[in-house]
Amino acid sequence: MNHYETLIQKCLEREKEETKKNSEIGTVILSRLEKRLERQFFPKFQELSFRFALKLKTIKSREEFDLFHRSYIQSFRQEIKTRGGTIVSYGDAQKPVNIFLKEYVEKSNVLDPSQAKMISPLLHVTLDGITIMYMQSFFREDFNTFIAPANKICGLIETYDITQYRAKDISESLQNQLMFINHGVYTAWQGWFRTISPDRPVLLDTVWSIARKTLL
Repeated sequence: MNHYETLIQKCLEREKEETKKNSEIGTVILSRLEKRLERQFFPKFQELSFRFALKLKTIKSREEFDLFHRSYIQSFRQEIKTRGGTIVSYGDAQKPVNIFLKEYVEKSNVLDPSQAKMISPLLHVTLDGITIMYMQSFFREDFNTFIAPANKICGLIETYDITQYRAKDISESLQNQLMFINHGVYTAWQGWFRTISPDRPVLLDTVWSIARKTLL
């Protein structure tokens, strides 16, 4: 197993930089996804998100949050389509959901401070292809332990426009694309992130900007 002290330190430093500069990394990530979603994405997403935000006050445990999160994504996939009118993959749906939840819980000041403090450690890390590539490249042994077993069954895709693919046809590089990430693979990633930063996994959102400087 790799040790993560250096990674955590980089994330803490990067988060401080982004806070000081008032950087909106979530907006940048979301803008890339917007082109793939239906034209009325934002109004629908805002209505859906604030509906679910009301439920945050009732959450008392990680298990309750994970169930809430899965329900949120399922509703997203039922109500919002791709630009071509097909069902959004689980991997693509989690991005706007996670970005909204982080903004709402940690930055909006809408929740009572005690509620925000309780929910913040439960938040999920936003999965992005750049983050995936970084973690796979620099923590290969742990990737093989936490993620590879789940990737082997990622042929059980919940997106109906990729029917030409079967599990045996999906290469490792394709498995890392969000369109191939189902709930099982997504859960494996969040489990790994929680192992790396158990007190506040969402700190690892900054891996995205670290990876852009390192790999691109």
